[in-house]
Amino acid sequence: MNNTALRQPELWRPLVSALRGGAPAGTREIEFRGTVHPGSYGGSVFDDGESRHGGGSVLDALKPPAALVEGPGVAVRALVTAAGAAEVDIVAGAPQVSFGMGSTILETVLLVDGADPEPYRRVPVHHDGVTTSPNADPEVVRALVRRILPGAQAASPAALAAAESSLGAALPADVRALYLSAGAGDLVLPADPELFYGMSIVALDDAAAREYLEPRSRYGSWTDGAIEVVAPDPAERVQPLAASPAWFAVGDDFGGNLLVVDLEPGPRGHVGQVLYVDHEFPAGARWLAPSLTELLTGRPSEPAEPGPEGGLVVRIGPRGRTVADVLPDTEVVVVSAAPEPTDLSGLAGNKTVRTLVVSHSATVTNLDVVTTLPGLEYLELGTANWQQLLRADRVPPTLQAAGMQGRADWGTTVEVVDALLARWDRPRIDVTRIRLSRG
Repeated sequence: MNNTALRQPELWRPLVSALRGGAPAGTREIEFRGTVHPGSYGGSVFDDGESRHGGGSVLDALKPPAALVEGPGVAVRALVTAAGAAEVDIVAGAPQVSFGMGSTILETVLLVDGADPEPYRRVPVHHDGVTTSPNADPEVVRALVRRILPGAQAASPAALAAAESSLGAALPADVRALYLSAGAGDLVLPADPELFYGMSIVALDDAAAREYLEPRSRYGSWTDGAIEVVAPDPAERVQPLAASPAWFAVGDDFGGNLLVVDLEPGPRGHVGQVLYVDHEFPAGARWLAPSLTELLTGRPSEPAEPGPEGGLVVRIGPRGRTVADVLPDTEVVVVSAAPEPTDLSGLAGNKTVRTLVVSHSATVTNLDVVTTLPGLEYLELGTANWQQLLRADRVPPTLQAAGMQGRADWGTTVEVVDALLARWDRPRIDVTRIRLSRG
């Protein structure tokens, strides 16, 4: 934390007062856990361990700190007792930890600096013999754009060359024709149920659209990205990638979804095929048309649905799925609370499981099987299970990130986070404790 003003006790006294004032009579202990970022803040309040809505006074008390916070923000934990003691812990934002809005706050421990979840590290495979669609026609695109946007300013050849240089590949001829006819603008086609409705052309220098296709813009938090899977395209036109450096945005659909041309398709696709990147889906893209020409001159079907997840994700719990349902190609296993403990020994040696999430309310046996999973990179547990692995020296060395489950004791959570960071020789989290007397 660079801002020394955040360390001043008087800044947090309104929060402590709001917690005391909102507690029911007879409450012994009130706890707040939340986050404060520049311009945003929130969290949860617990009276003797029971959750309640924070209320306007608590949120109002966070406004002054929010005006002072810079950069990645801070996590805040405040504890107030009926006896009058009060303390506020402030955790500085840092690359080695990410905050969540739930009661855990310290949501993810980033053990390998700069790493992305596996689906976002995948790179496209080049398939020899895959060509552009025979119906891709730059003259058709050029004539259509000039007819609908007669006054549009074309992108310069230099700007187009710079975009291709950054991409590391030449764009298809019909895409080049689009930009050399109109560098931007709303390409709205005449209303015709047999034709595509149109798109807003993404300018070559539209940094926001290009950045949106970057892995970290899509998955948000490591926790979210780790449980994503990309189902194979049954038609083998699109490679199973969460994101791809071979996708180039050419338009948006006026609803926040991008239309991209794919320069590295699957074995049965076409170079320059158009894919749909849905802003509501954090991974993958869906096939639309064999080429930009065919998108603009035809009526594409709805974005092709991805194949079923099948056994890529197995959710074990009271609805009947068990460890026996984990397949040789399963990537993500999620264990929920069940009437009987879940024996994890059936996972032993599985080479494809990369993510294992065990709910803090689930009881499991043979947890140390995690050290036999060579591809395990994300493990999410309650603090008691983390303590078990740490004591036995059974934390998998393959992990790239670790997740925290449940609202465990605050001190224990901090100890577990620091112990994990120490194993990867990463800096401990920066916790500042402020004690406030009643008054």
